[in-house]
Amino acid sequence: MRRAVLLLTILLLAAHAGAASGASKEAIKKEKRLEDVNRKIREEKKAVESALSREQSILAALESINKELTAKRDELDMAERELAKAEAKTRAVADAIGRLETERAALAGRLRDRLRAMYKMRKGALLAAVFSTGTPDGLGRRHKYLTIIMDSDSILIDNYEKNLEALAADRVRLSGLTNDLEDARENALQKRDEAEAVKKDKTALLGGVKRERARRQKVLKELETAAAELTGLISKLRGEEAASQETGGFAAMKGRLAMPVDGKVVSSYGKVRNPKFNTEVFNNGIIIEARLGAPVKSVYEGKVVYVGWLKGYGQVMIIDNNGGFYTLFAQLSKVLRDNGAAVASGDTVALVGDTGATGNAGLYFEIRQRGVPRDPEAWLAARQPR
Repeated sequence: MRRAVLLLTILLLAAHAGAASGASKEAIKKEKRLEDVNRKIREEKKAVESALSREQSILAALESINKELTAKRDELDMAERELAKAEAKTRAVADAIGRLETERAALAGRLRDRLRAMYKMRKGALLAAVFSTGTPDGLGRRHKYLTIIMDSDSILIDNYEKNLEALAADRVRLSGLTNDLEDARENALQKRDEAEAVKKDKTALLGGVKRERARRQKVLKELETAAAELTGLISKLRGEEAASQETGGFAAMKGRLAMPVDGKVVSSYGKVRNPKFNTEVFNNGIIIEARLGAPVKSVYEGKVVYVGWLKGYGQVMIIDNNGGFYTLFAQLSKVLRDNGAAVASGDTVALVGDTGATGNAGLYFEIRQRGVPRDPEAWLAARQPR
């Protein structure tokens, strides 16, 4: 009996020891698996961090290209103005040469006539005419008239020589201006080629953005961040304004403001869904499609309080329209008013550009009341149908 109990005890202990040994092995296996998982997580994090460090901000790249493109367009405008000046100078010198040629021909004709007359008076005919018999008074008159004729001939020859000198000088000037004109033309073409090269880079970058959904979503997130930064900027500019509601001024213009640019509204205020990427973003303003370089006009009187570049918005101008209202113009190619300048309603303050995130020509327009964005279309009197 004792032997049976002892044997049963040994078996139970062995079974317990076996069970304990199995549990320990399973725990070790799970710990090892957890360690492997953690290692993979660390590797994935490093890969993500490496990818993020290599990936340049899309909006930053667009902003850089837009700035360069704007600078190249300014250089091209300057080169074309210099070309026009050179062409005007060339035309003026060519006209002067034409007048001198006409004058030279007239002088040459007069000289031919005088030489022909002098030839007829050869062989003493001149002396005979002067000293022919007659009264002393007649002799004096003949001498006087011949002196006048000789002086006139001397002036005629002198004028002819001066004409030839002026003609030669103007021809030298024309040659120099022609060279300047060619230099200006080559410079203009070079600036145009540089601008087009930058434009191609921009187009290629935008094509890449459209092909990659992830990058497109990154752009949208950065745009939302930029919108928040813009709200903070306007709040800072607004300062400690009174909270009372204005009934006159800009507030009374709701539904009566003129369009800031001739064009068509292609993107509305509020939530907008991208059908391609099935993403939703909130637009604080509207986009008006317009030709590149079209004039952008102030919709109401005010003061320019900000001019600069904002990520996602390109080149930006903000006008304080008083009473807690601000108007924002973005995606500009050129700003025509300095920071601090007073503007009147209808003043041309900028030119339409393509410096926004889409790369298309148009104006991004916002209206803010005490920092809160309002639907611009509700304030505009004349709106183009979409």
